[in-house]
Amino acid sequence: MRHALKNLAMVGALALLALGGAGYAAFAREPSPETKRARMMGGVKSWGYQLQKLDTVALAASPFDLIVIDHAPDRVESVELMFKRSEIQALKSKPDGSRRLVLAYLSIGEAERYRFYWDESWLEPGRRPSWLGADNPQWAGNYPVEFWNPEWQKLIYGASGSYVERVMEAGFDGVYLDRADVYQQFPARPQAEAEMAEFLARLADHVRRLKPDALVVMQNAEELLRRRHVRARLDAISKESLYLNPEAAKPATADDTRQSISDLRLARKDGRKVLVVEYTIDPMVAAAARRRAEADGFLIHFAERTLSQLNLRGPDQQLTAGVPGTAALTPVR
Repeated sequence: MRHALKNLAMVGALALLALGGAGYAAFAREPSPETKRARMMGGVKSWGYQLQKLDTVALAASPFDLIVIDHAPDRVESVELMFKRSEIQALKSKPDGSRRLVLAYLSIGEAERYRFYWDESWLEPGRRPSWLGADNPQWAGNYPVEFWNPEWQKLIYGASGSYVERVMEAGFDGVYLDRADVYQQFPARPQAEAEMAEFLARLADHVRRLKPDALVVMQNAEELLRRRHVRARLDAISKESLYLNPEAAKPATADDTRQSISDLRLARKDGRKVLVVEYTIDPMVAAAARRRAEADGFLIHFAERTLSQLNLRGPDQQLTAGVPGTAALTPVR
């Protein structure tokens, strides 16, 4: 048996050598999907975030290494008109010709009335799905869901025409998962956190079956990073309003941020990129936040709160009236 295995290995080696030296070297150096994803995220030094009023020309002209956008720039009477695959492909090239990563925003914890899957009859008496919650008072048209329900999960991934399938068919480099923290709204369900962790793991595994080198990034719910199998599925974690109090428009205290930073450092320790998005137009507050992010080793972006403009420059510069679809900036004097 040992001789047979040895002979089989020799045959395989000879077959590879028959490809020629260059062919053999290329085969030997082919990186794994995990290595490819790590290299892609490792090259990200800047990022941008815009979900509304998307303009492909403005997005393509932006300097960012990674952009997070909605998969559909237009919505007409609950019918989404998605980006064409060719448009997404064009966004993958920066103005200097280098590669840009393009991720699709995807809410996994709230149903959105303007999405392709929405059925207006759900709001009629007796027609509401059991998993659909009440309207989010902060974001009209968004409805927290019982995310563990198989019917909801089927809308998100695994079925023909589901959310993830649409996104990956459009050519995105991966997904940016929001509202994983919705489990916190179910205090009477003690297993909700564990169910969200499993939902994330299965979803990420499915994305990689569709495209092995697809990126998976989670926004918020950083406490889930304490679970090793969640960290293992993610290529990066994004945190909103880490250093700035969004309600008071001022820096958050150390006590406010200590636990979040501790959780985010678990991702850093595992080699995952940590992205931060802050919502402010105060240049002094923003500059202080950037210094804190740099000290923590996190990559920060400053965005307009409705995410309908793309902030093109750094945190020590001030938002002013800009061209449609972007936020022009002027240096602070």
